[in-house]
This record gives sequence, structure tokens and C-alpha cells, in this order.
Amino acid sequence: MNCDSVIELEKRFGVIEIPQIPDTTNFWMLRSKGGFFYEEFIRERFVGLAWNYIEKNTSFEKNNIEQLKEGIKYWYSDKVPMTAINKCNRFINEIKEGDYVAIPSKGSAEIALCRFGEYFETDYDVSKEILEIKKIENKDAELGTVKCPYKKRRKIEVLIRIKTVRLGPHLIRAISSYHGLSDMNSYAIDILNCIYDCYIYQNSVMFSINISKKTPIKAREMSKLMYGITEMFCSIIDEECINITANINSPGKVVTFLKNCYDKLGKNAWKILLLYVAIFGGSAFGFEFNGIAGSATEIIKEIRTMDIDVALRKEELNEKRLDNCLKTVELIKAVGGDDVDIQNALLALETMDSLNESLQFKSNEEFAKQQEESIKNK
Repeated sequence: MNCDSVIELEKRFGVIEIPQIPDTTNFWMLRSKGGFFYEEFIRERFVGLAWNYIEKNTSFEKNNIEQLKEGIKYWYSDKVPMTAINKCNRFINEIKEGDYVAIPSKGSAEIALCRFGEYFETDYDVSKEILEIKKIENKDAELGTVKCPYKKRRKIEVLIRIKTVRLGPHLIRAISSYHGLSDMNSYAIDILNCIYDCYIYQNSVMFSINISKKTPIKAREMSKLMYGITEMFCSIIDEECINITANINSPGKVVTFLKNCYDKLGKNAWKILLLYVAIFGGSAFGFEFNGIAGSATEIIKEIRTMDIDVALRKEELNEKRLDNCLKTVELIKAVGGDDVDIQNALLALETMDSLNESLQFKSNEEFAKQQEESIKNK
């Protein structure tokens, strides 16, 4: 038995925090002038919106709308000025700190998924904005030679950058929108699945397994994976609460939804879920760790059987480390009760873990990087 691995597994229970996304969170897409400002946005940790004519102190009351429309027409020759006005109002007043935003790069080859921070403004005026944007539109400026001239800005926290081919089909269709600022609430789950390996949203718990295998998945591999996932989650919650979706393009993603049951999960069920995250890796609020998939089978077997030869281990470990190891196994083994079938859950985890060598499980962060490398090599 790998005693150090068992201790490490138990340590993770104290640091893994499953993100809980507030139901009031909104999701957006904001473009970067055809990708021209994309790298600046990511590097400087902000995004900006055009139409410097409108700023924070601008009134959006009905009695001022006609004046705003005339101003937008005059400065930007915009034939549909209300579109610009509505986007500015959204950017200033509707977006909240903590909302999520997808930012496409040039040609939408990549997107950055970020979280909005506070609103602020620069001293750029309308004339400066128009001058710089004309350089881009007239192709008088190379990529990266013109800095963003937008007055209205928001800080961002960059969570993950993903090649578009890595996205699911729903998000790929969504980013085809050419609007400068778009509502993406109908794609909330797709966005969150790209960011977090496990999270809670709208009373549901979501878990992702990323499969990085590049060759076709064999029938028995898929069957074994589905069996392991189903049995693991059925050991902690009623089957009718479990939905599984798969986008298996090899590489691909399998997502398990524990639908409308966050408030039904007992204390011991959460310990099993944390064990699941510890094995398969995860990312939560900027904390990213690699899983121990592929090396967890022996640990799980020990936990299931408690077959530890104390006398033998004393020859290899000092007494304190051995004692910690035994306590760790006892702690995990003690998970159980009316809400959990601990033996079935551990057996299912062992089944999934045995697939790591062939399916090559990765956390979201690892998967995004590995996918980028595979694209460069094509």
C-alpha cells in the first residue's frame, strides 16, 4: 500500500472546496474588436466597451434617449443607435461583479472564460476612440500596435483559456454571434462545465470527467466508464436524480448532473464526492490540482478491505507516519451510513480509476493545455 498517497488523499479533503455559483449570476459574451484587443484584455485583466460618447454619468431616462440616439448617429454613423445604447446600459448598470464573460480571440480560435470585477473608466474621449478604431478598420495597424481606446471598462479575473475545438457544440454555435455584448445565460451550464470539474448551480451538482485519449474509445471502455459513474452516484442518491451527458469525440467530456438534489445530499455523500474530486482532479476558485487517477486503485482496495499489515509497515515507516496512515484509512472507511453505500461507491471508483491508463483522465486545466498542444502538433 502507498501510505503517503493515502495521507495525501485525506489532506485534500481539507482543501477541496466545491464552487457554489449563485442563482443570480449572469453570463455574457464580449468581443474584442475582432480579437484585436484580446491579448491586451487578458494581459491587463480588463475588458472595454465602445461608444465613449456614453459614460457612467450618462442618463438612460426616457427623456434623454432621443439625445443619446442623435449623439450615437453623429459620432459613429450608427443606423441603429438603440443597440449601442442598450449595450452601454448593460455594461455599466446590469453586469455585476461575479458575473461570467466569454471573450473570443481573433477568428474565435480561442475563448477566455473570465469573471467580471468592478467597473471603472479611463480618460479616453470620443475623438481618441474614433481615431484609433479607424486605424484598425482601415487596416493601418498591425495586431497589438493599437491599445484599447475604450473609456468604459471592467476588471476581469481570467479563469481559463480554451481552444474553440475544445468547446461543446452548443458553445461553438453561441460564439458565432457578432454582437459586441451578448447575453449568454442560456449557455450557463456549458460555460461552467468548461471552467469547473465540479460545482453547484441551481440546486444541482455537476461533475465532469475529461477524456484526453486521441484514438477512438472502445465499446468496453465506454461501457465500463458508464457503469462506474452510474454505480458511484447511485450509491449516494436516487437514480432518478442522475443525468449523464457525453460529448465523446476522443478527446471529449462526460458530465454527470445530480439534478435538483443539492439539498438532498447527506454529510457522508459529500465525503464520497470529495473523494471523487480528489481522484480525478479539479479546479475551484483558482485552485487547481492534478488528480491521482491511475494510482488510486490500490488505495481504494486498502480502504475497502482494511488489509494493512501493521507489523510489516513498522519496518518501513516511523510510528507517527504509520499512525497517520491508519487514521486516514479509518476516516475514509468510516464514511457510510443510511445515505451512502460505501462499499459500492468505492468499488465503482476503483472501476473508473482502472480506466485512466487507456482513457487518460485530465482536469479541465490540464485538458485545455493538452488540447492546445495537440492542435499545435497537427
